[in-house]
Amino acid sequence: MKSILLLLTTLAIVACKPASKPAPATGTDPTPAVSPLLAGLLLSDAPDGAVSVTAARKDPAPGKELTVAGDIIGRVDVFVPNRAMLILGDPDAITSCNRLHGDGCATPWDVCCDDPDEIMKSIATIQVLDADGLLVKAGLKGLGNMKELSSIVVQGTVDATSGPDNLIINATGIHIASVDPNNTPPE
Repeated sequence: MKSILLLLTTLAIVACKPASKPAPATGTDPTPAVSPLLAGLLLSDAPDGAVSVTAARKDPAPGKELTVAGDIIGRVDVFVPNRAMLILGDPDAITSCNRLHGDGCATPWDVCCDDPDEIMKSIATIQVLDADGLLVKAGLKGLGNMKELSSIVVQGTVDATSGPDNLIINATGIHIASVDPNNTPPE
């Protein structure tokens, strides 16, 4: 009986302990340093012939070259830390919360008010591979001041692992059209 009482007392003390400070939301994290390897991807001018993410998903044939435009939206974590990978969404098909009047969402890029099935149909994974065909181990966040909600145009090829339910594009060039939801051009 004493051991049960001791266990309950210990649990009560631990439960009453103040919680540690929560980690900041993804969008408020400091921007990490940009890899020089990735800096070579930046395009000063937008490539011609860009299609929306939704249009690109209609024919995700592996090896197909394409140019796709969209916003960095579609999930809470749109950038993969320490990996050259991000989520690109079609802003005409899904709506970031900052575009909803009166919505004070802390992570507006997560498009949380949209139907999950519609979100899946309206996003693509953008990744950068090295010369050996491996994912570059450096984050894309901060490249050209890119961040959540930025509008970009990506040139690349459809990855061999893509299919109707998962469009993955291996980027060979990225043009940053705007860095924030107010369509401010990059610095």
